[in-house]
Parts: sequence; C-alpha cells; structure tokens
Amino acid sequence: MNNNQSILLRLEHLENKMQQLVEKYQALKKELDITTEENYSLKELVKKQTVQINNFENQYKISKIVASIAPDAEDAAELREKIDAYITDIDKCITFLSK
Repeated sequence: MNNNQSILLRLEHLENKMQQLVEKYQALKKELDITTEENYSLKELVKKQTVQINNFENQYKISKIVASIAPDAEDAAELREKIDAYITDIDKCITFLSK
C-alpha cells in the first residue's frame, strides 16, 4: 500500500509539473504572437517611412534642378508643379505595379 501511495504522489507531482509546463507554453506562445504582430507592424511602418524619405529626397533634388534651370520665380514654380505632377503619377504607377 505504501508503494502505491508513493506512485500516486509521484503521478500527481508529474501532473502538476505537466500542467505548469502547459501554462508556461501557452503564455510564451501568446507573447510570441503579440511580438510577431508588433514586428510586422513596425516593418510596415519602416516601409512607409522609407517611401516618405525617398519622396522628400526626390522633392529636394527637383527643387535644386528647378532652381538651376529656371532662375525666374514664376517659371520655377510652374516647372516645379509639372515635375511634382509627373512624380505623383510615377508613384501611383509604382504602387499599382507593386500590388
């Protein structure tokens, strides 16, 4: 009888340990899911910010080109608007093609 009780106690102990492991696994899995989702969101944010930076760099380059081509303020403004419109159209095409 003593041997049976000892075996039962060991089994209960193993069951408790197994339950603890399952609970830890579930908590870690939930944490991993949250971290994975956050990682994905941050990667998307980095992509959007990279696009914005590229757009700003392009606008800066265009401003320099316009300033060197058309020293007259009126001509420069008109040229800048046309170039900005072209870039907007090109960006739309790139977005469409990347889908």
